[in-house]
Amino acid sequence: MVLEEISQLKWPLLAATVCYLIGGAVYRLYLSPLAKFPGPKLAALTLWYEFYYDVIKTGTYIFEIEKMHEKYGPIVRINPYELHVNDPNFYEELYAGGGKKRNKYGWFVRVFGGIKDGAIATVDHDLHRIRRGAINPFFSKANVRKLESGIIQAKVDKLLARMQQLEKTGQPVDLNLMYSAFTSDVIVEYAFGKSHDYLDNEDFNKNFFHMMSSMHHVGALARHFGWFLPVMLSIPEFITTRIDKGMAAFANFQDTCKSQIAGIMNEMESHSSKPIPTIFHDIINSDLAPKEKTLDRLWQEGQTFVAAGTETTAWCLTVITFHLLQNPEILQKLQDELRESKATSSTQLEKLPYLSAIIQEGLRLSFGVCSRLPRTAPTTQLQLQDGNKVWTIPADTPVSMSAGLIHLDPCIFPSPLEFEPERWINNKSLDKYLVAFSKGSRQCVGINLAYSEMYICLNAVFARYGAVGMVTPAKMVLYETTKEDVEMKHDLFVPGPKLDSKGVRVFFE
Repeated sequence: MVLEEISQLKWPLLAATVCYLIGGAVYRLYLSPLAKFPGPKLAALTLWYEFYYDVIKTGTYIFEIEKMHEKYGPIVRINPYELHVNDPNFYEELYAGGGKKRNKYGWFVRVFGGIKDGAIATVDHDLHRIRRGAINPFFSKANVRKLESGIIQAKVDKLLARMQQLEKTGQPVDLNLMYSAFTSDVIVEYAFGKSHDYLDNEDFNKNFFHMMSSMHHVGALARHFGWFLPVMLSIPEFITTRIDKGMAAFANFQDTCKSQIAGIMNEMESHSSKPIPTIFHDIINSDLAPKEKTLDRLWQEGQTFVAAGTETTAWCLTVITFHLLQNPEILQKLQDELRESKATSSTQLEKLPYLSAIIQEGLRLSFGVCSRLPRTAPTTQLQLQDGNKVWTIPADTPVSMSAGLIHLDPCIFPSPLEFEPERWINNKSLDKYLVAFSKGSRQCVGINLAYSEMYICLNAVFARYGAVGMVTPAKMVLYETTKEDVEMKHDLFVPGPKLDSKGVRVFFE
């Protein structure tokens, strides 16, 4: 009897499902507030279109979006719910300084997995401002300056010592691993009061680098299936290790962040010793509400500091080093400027025009976060001028732009794939189009730290090392590395080179 009743229900259920799908398709294509915007019908119809490029084709939707703009113009509908703009002059309006409210897009921040309470994944504008308000002072330019003679310079000295050790071996080393060890050691000591000392590891803690790479590769999948990362991270480590060593390492990384912050909290409660000031001392002593100071929330901030404070700056240093070694005439000009100035602090170094131009060009070609970053204006419409037409974007619509497209726009940066520092010296108006740290109230909190690290590190490294054919104390030589190893071939939230890249490798002599 029961089976017979179920059999009788299957046709009405099937009919209802078909009607639901057809109705949804009709709404998305013709009745949605976004139906008036141009773009592929398949992208407007289903998220599976994006899934194909970002999951199956490994982070290539950014290039498909670029083709959409070439065909349809400066604004396109890239999925059923989201618009993408490729007009660099619209960037400041979308990312909104001046106190304008901009929320993040809840669907998109699922890429961050289990850190929904960290500032980076906070959707609401007002809550984000509260959380960032407790962090901002620690990353101010004045506080970063205090780090230079201590933490940053000490890590640079250790970096140079490791490089000099490698001179004796003749063995190639992955620059991104080496620079990641440097930037990680700086941010971990700054944030937690005690470094992991990755620079002391023979392999510069290669596991951390591979862990982050693994997480980025599953990021798009996690965005489409919000349950994926939380489930994976809940599986016992001995099982996860067999499935994906990177995921297992990430779970262990999260546990380390929790234990470090728990130790700081216990130390503050017991007053057992004089604490080493860290960002978490500041947060716990701030006027944030108690629920904002729980261990469960603070470890999420800690994870973000370490990951964000390691990857993008290290990649920028890698890209700059590659291009300097590829272009000895640019490197010679830089070394002449450094030698003449005798500058040491970032305050002095940032006044050097050619070094500053090299860093700006490095940021342009390394992108920071290359991925699109959706925002919504929760209560106001946005307007985009497209020739004689004005597009009115409904309030609370996710709208995104991509540094990966802006930084390679040939109308702004002629010969965009070429490393040309002079473009920044000859045209100061280009500064507004450098968005490696984003802009507005959600701009990367670590911008001052990143600049300080880059100025001091590049000054120290290239005071010693030159390219082939240059007269310097020592040489850094590219090893089986080409331009393809630093070009963006995949959008993995951060830029990814060709999948079979062995990294930017050098040896010292």
